[in-house]
Amino acid sequence: MIRAIIDTDPGIDDAIALLYALRQPDLEIAALTTVAGNIGLDVTTRNAGAIAAMAGVCVPVHPGAAAPLGREPRPETGIHGDDGLGGIAFPAPLAEPSSLHAVEAMHSLLTSAPEASIDVFCLAPLTNIALLLARYPQSAMRIRRIIAMGGALEEPGNMPSGAEFNFGHDPEALMQVIASDLDITLIPLDATRQFRADAAYIADLRAMGKAPATASADLIAAYFAQTAHQSKTAESRPLHDPCVPLFALHPELFRVTERQVTVEPDTGRLIPGDRLLRVAMGLDARGLRGELRRGLAV
Repeated sequence: MIRAIIDTDPGIDDAIALLYALRQPDLEIAALTTVAGNIGLDVTTRNAGAIAAMAGVCVPVHPGAAAPLGREPRPETGIHGDDGLGGIAFPAPLAEPSSLHAVEAMHSLLTSAPEASIDVFCLAPLTNIALLLARYPQSAMRIRRIIAMGGALEEPGNMPSGAEFNFGHDPEALMQVIASDLDITLIPLDATRQFRADAAYIADLRAMGKAPATASADLIAAYFAQTAHQSKTAESRPLHDPCVPLFALHPELFRVTERQVTVEPDTGRLIPGDRLLRVAMGLDARGLRGELRRGLAV
């Protein structure tokens, strides 16, 4: 059993990742912590609760940072829509968001659990993790490992600066996290762009007749619609954030190497440096599509 906190900014692909993760018997999700990223904090927090309701799970949702460290938020409504979920209807959350800030919630969970017993799955800018490191460094070091979707090494980024969005949204937070001694595995665009869904996969998910699978199909279809004007690959779309829980449960479906990197301060681009990290540079796309499909039917 893997026990994890998911730090997220839902977000179309975050939503699919959450629908998968929250239904897996081998994952215990202790909390969802939210951050401004794809959309503003109020919306990401509401979305996290709504996605948990769709998954049929009551899990604490703790709002965190409303803005990057020292920068203005830059939401991606052009991809995710004004509601962050491409206009797809989700049920009302089963409970109100917690009044406990995400950083305080992580601190409490980490200090009350055995050391190195909780993973943190990062699907978003790393602002909350940087704040935890600054406020409670000893608690942060109790994290077993961080699995983060972010960065681009050999692939081009998806921001004008050349950075990947999660890391480019808050370079200061990224620098603090990379500079720490935390155990970090990155799943960058180099890997996630290989994990793609097409119209046949959408139809396959819908045919399953399960609420999480149907919602995921609708989300992917919305992703197609939202990005039709800008995508160079009209026949498919990458599924970035689901790679994180999939990696946690099925690392054998990823090709992991070690890379030495640092952070370009102005942009959040990963460049050659002296911090040794595990990085997934490839994956078994067919195997992952099958596992995601299976997991959304649980």
